[in-house]
Amino acid sequence: MRIGQRLWLGFGVILLLTIGIAAFIFFSLQRIQKLQKVVTIHTSNIENVEDLNFFIQQWLMTVEDILKKRDLSQLDYHEILEATIEKELDEIDWNIYGNTTGNLHDEITQAFNSIEKLDNAVQMYIRLGSKVSEAINIDDAFNIFETDASRITKELTRLDEIANTTCNQVVAYSKKIEKRCLISIYTVVPMVVGFSIFYAFVTTRSIANPLKLLCTATKKIINGSFDVKLNIKSLHEIEELLNSFNIMSLKLNESYKRLETLSIIDKLTGLYNRRYFDEALEKEVLRARRFKHHLNLMFIDIDKFKHFNDTYGHTEGDAVLQRLGWLIKEQVRNEIDIACRYGGEEFTVILPETTRISAVTIANRILQNFSGVKFHIATKEEPVQKTISIGVAELEYKGEAKALLVHADMAMYEAKKLGGNRVCEYRA
Repeated sequence: MRIGQRLWLGFGVILLLTIGIAAFIFFSLQRIQKLQKVVTIHTSNIENVEDLNFFIQQWLMTVEDILKKRDLSQLDYHEILEATIEKELDEIDWNIYGNTTGNLHDEITQAFNSIEKLDNAVQMYIRLGSKVSEAINIDDAFNIFETDASRITKELTRLDEIANTTCNQVVAYSKKIEKRCLISIYTVVPMVVGFSIFYAFVTTRSIANPLKLLCTATKKIINGSFDVKLNIKSLHEIEELLNSFNIMSLKLNESYKRLETLSIIDKLTGLYNRRYFDEALEKEVLRARRFKHHLNLMFIDIDKFKHFNDTYGHTEGDAVLQRLGWLIKEQVRNEIDIACRYGGEEFTVILPETTRISAVTIANRILQNFSGVKFHIATKEEPVQKTISIGVAELEYKGEAKALLVHADMAMYEAKKLGGNRVCEYRA
């Protein structure tokens, strides 16, 4: 999975979880607010029912005083209580109960109206006495009052119970919702936070660690170490980057090796060049002195090469140089002796762990083999033979590389003074 896709996936999951939790808490709070309103209404109804019950009991007591005691002084208070009871009935919100109360409101109202009618008739009888045409039995009227009063009290008690039960249920349900919200906050939220931290850690590590290794490998290349390879399984883009880096490192290493080879190899002869010779001679001198081994140096120069070049051209001269280089390689030991083109027509051969006698023997073989070569010139009918002069010098006790080179060069010039085509040893 690509880095962008992984990041979007992780952030998407976190975002969805966060939105889900927020939505759940929001709707839960909305529900709790609605339930709180219901509780408030129920609480208000309970208070109204209690007040209504109180006023009805007071009203019934006044009715009893009026009917039994013929106490007409209670009539004004009686009318006030009637108005108060009607007001309390109107203030009760019956809609919140739905079908729970059935016809409770109608029954209470009907009973109250029945008592009120009978009460009015009795009051009229009491006030007018024998002038009332209808005969009214006070005891019977009071019995009706008691029956309806008991009915009203019973219904009001039932209404109070319903209101309290409903209120308790709503409160319990509200607490349940609140508990769910708290559970969500204390469990789900830490899980989301934990997932976010874990996802961020894993994603960051999968990106940061390979990049850190890549930086380290890049520094190695900067410092000249091109043989670097990274083998890390990571995210798609990071893995592509690492693979590209490995390819780059491989090509740089190959290019460096080619450049290194070109920097120390003479292009014409295939032998080592002057630069490599200087470094190798210093190393071999130090090694010979440390381990007390023999070390000899040959200095080879083609006789009258300038005249040959001027006469037949540089192309023919290059052919001579190439043939001499090939012959020298044939006579020396691979990976032990170091054959170099010192410059122009001059060649050197470093012979580690080789005695003076052996060095002279090798020099003579090179001399004989080269002198027997016939070079065919395009502008000349007869083939041309060339000769070389070779100087051999052995490293002296506690001798230096520069001194060894000078001695071999002096021996080579001695061979030239003697007419060339010979090997001369340096003698102190």
